[in-house]
Amino acid sequence: MESMSDPEDLTDVDYQSDNEIQPTVLEYRKVQLENQNDEVGRNGDNKKLLLRIQSISPDEYTILTSRERITLAILLSIVGICSSMAMSIYWTALTDLEKSFNTTEEKINYTVTAYLCLQAAAPVFVSSLSDIWGRRPVILVCIIGGIATNIGLAVSRKYWLLIFLRAILAICVSPLISIISACVGDFTTKRNRGGLNGLNNGFTLFGQGFAPFIGALMDTKWNWPAIFWFSAALQGVVLLIVFICIPETHRSYVGNQGVFPKSIIHKSPAQYFYLGKRCVPYDESLVMKVRHKYEPWKPLRMIGQTTSLFVLLPTSLLFTIWTMSQTSMSVHLRKDYNYSVLHIGLCFFGPGLATVAGTLTSGKVLDIIYKNRKQKYDEKYRHLLEKGAEIPPFNIIKVRLLPVPICTIIICSASIVFGWCLQHHESVAIIIVMSFLLTFFCMSPLNTTVTILIDMHPQIAGGVSALNNLFRCGMAAIFISCLDKMENSMSLGGTYTFISGVSLLFLSMTFYLMAKSESILLRAQS
Repeated sequence: MESMSDPEDLTDVDYQSDNEIQPTVLEYRKVQLENQNDEVGRNGDNKKLLLRIQSISPDEYTILTSRERITLAILLSIVGICSSMAMSIYWTALTDLEKSFNTTEEKINYTVTAYLCLQAAAPVFVSSLSDIWGRRPVILVCIIGGIATNIGLAVSRKYWLLIFLRAILAICVSPLISIISACVGDFTTKRNRGGLNGLNNGFTLFGQGFAPFIGALMDTKWNWPAIFWFSAALQGVVLLIVFICIPETHRSYVGNQGVFPKSIIHKSPAQYFYLGKRCVPYDESLVMKVRHKYEPWKPLRMIGQTTSLFVLLPTSLLFTIWTMSQTSMSVHLRKDYNYSVLHIGLCFFGPGLATVAGTLTSGKVLDIIYKNRKQKYDEKYRHLLEKGAEIPPFNIIKVRLLPVPICTIIICSASIVFGWCLQHHESVAIIIVMSFLLTFFCMSPLNTTVTILIDMHPQIAGGVSALNNLFRCGMAAIFISCLDKMENSMSLGGTYTFISGVSLLFLSMTFYLMAKSESILLRAQS
């Protein structure tokens, strides 16, 4: 779809109507047959006519069945595990790395900061390539780079090399999450995007939630290099899965997944086995070929839009609180509670379960809220639709943002209790429960951000997912790099009280968007 307003305007969004979706391969053929003797058909301008066709059902947006969409989302989430595990898998070994490299806690935290900085910036440039070259080739290259870098980390014995390779690892694997979010956007509509994004993010964040425990096992049994050898081996398995099972999803290459791609790099053996009878050979007339230029800065233009900015900032702070809490728990359980690496890993089981449960639950909640509000909207304006009268747009912004305020309040409350209990060496059970609550309710806003950004800008799904990653990882990198200094100046409990207060202050942006959402959508429609 074309942008509905000037790029600098508040309402520069590409809202994808439930009915304004690309036609199926069968519809393409139908139009070609009906117009084969038309001048339009003779001039090869069928695409203009095709753009005016509206599918009857959102299910026709893709030839994939519901089960196939879920299966593909799960396979893509396995790819995301490579990225999510890379950040946190060595957290329980931070103290061992500090001793092994003969450095300080502050300096070893720079390895986390270096990763977060590149995790924030790299997807903006790398994920945009998936909008040009397709999703599958970029995913394969990223995983291969991740394997090589993890091998380098396993054999490195210099502090500067450790930081450098962590940064390279972030460049290689961090774009995977935004790319797989774009993949899900390729075969979903607003009606089912929340649930499948939730499923996808749930399994992806499974890696980040349980990675510290896996890292603890590796470190306890074989020392810290085993963590990176394990990561390299896991990514090798994932590379094989991608090569065999993950098809190209970009609609400029495969349409509604019903067209075999032209290039061999976009083809997967599984596509021929499972979708062979339903797919047709590649023909440019069967796909909406969009000429994408490499413009990694294009998503950055959205920073100047109040709508996008007010969606990104509050949820980025919540991600920062979550990341800080995981880092603090790893360090302080070792130093203040004298826990072994394995015991620390076991303590991460609670947050690990919360990542999966929270994301799956939030995805379903988003779909239920959308379905109920859409049903009420249709009933309210049905009589006007029957008369052909103009109706106001469906308020997708408010619908998506509804769970954010209550989740923010719970997250901030849990983080304050978490910080003060950890400072005063209270029972570990309380700390784990607070970490569970903080993590569980953090998943909903994070899922909401990805969903609403893709709703607003479906044509640059890879870019907007990368922008979301830039905000949340960039903000987390800033606070992680200052974490040790903040603890020394305002205490551990004071640090979490401060960041929670800032997060509650930023919640006013969410309330502003919800209050102004109708006028924003009306301006976008005009």
